[in-house]
Amino acid sequence: MVKYKSMHKNRVTQSVIIGIVALLSAASWSGLKDVLYSGGSWIWPAYGFLILLVALSLSWILSKSRTILSITFAFALVSFLLIFGLKPEYLAALVVAVALFAIGSFRAVNEKEVRIKLHAHKVVRRGMPFVLTGLALLIASAYYFSPLAQQGQNQLKIPRPLFNIAIKPVFLTVGQELDTPGAENEQLEEVLYLAVNAEINKYTQSYKEYFPLGLAIGMFLAIKAIGMFFGWITILLCWIIFKLLVVSGAVKIHEKAVLKQEIQI
Repeated sequence: MVKYKSMHKNRVTQSVIIGIVALLSAASWSGLKDVLYSGGSWIWPAYGFLILLVALSLSWILSKSRTILSITFAFALVSFLLIFGLKPEYLAALVVAVALFAIGSFRAVNEKEVRIKLHAHKVVRRGMPFVLTGLALLIASAYYFSPLAQQGQNQLKIPRPLFNIAIKPVFLTVGQELDTPGAENEQLEEVLYLAVNAEINKYTQSYKEYFPLGLAIGMFLAIKAIGMFFGWITILLCWIIFKLLVVSGAVKIHEKAVLKQEIQI
């Protein structure tokens, strides 16, 4: 009877995790599509992917069945296709992402099984880099085929804030020396900004077909860099949630004897 209750409780826990992962995956990929196709904010997709990573990491710790674990991670990947569509251009990135997710899961589960004492943060740390790389690859792939990347193909622009940081001290110094009005300095800044951008695009027209690829690679590397920060936050949150579950009695840790072979001469 006790064993039946334990199995039933475990099934309920795994079903809840699968449901949460399915909802978070759909919401996160939908938010990303809104960013890439409608110019939405990155904030909500970022929060969505962070919570999704926490849910996926908890599934490594709490799930006993590899089949259930595979279904959980499949939802995260299938949701990508449901939101962005079953397009051939996503196939290569998806195959690599599946392989990375599988490797990450294998490493995390193996870490959990071989350790004598369970350390939640070490389990997550073993698999997280591969999952982050898979997510970064899918996001970069979605960006490469999105209207946002195609807009970048038309022309390159120096970000105005970066231009201002570089050029404003010069104009302030020149303006003080020549005693020119502030409005005239702003007009000169605008003319110079347009001229510099025009020159850049003049010499890069022959390479503009490679702009989306370069931007997609840049996107991948940027997400990987941000992913390091996200990874540590995920590990910390998983550790805190797991400790709370143990303290509250929702999760129980049992010790069992392990048979070990020895060689005697």
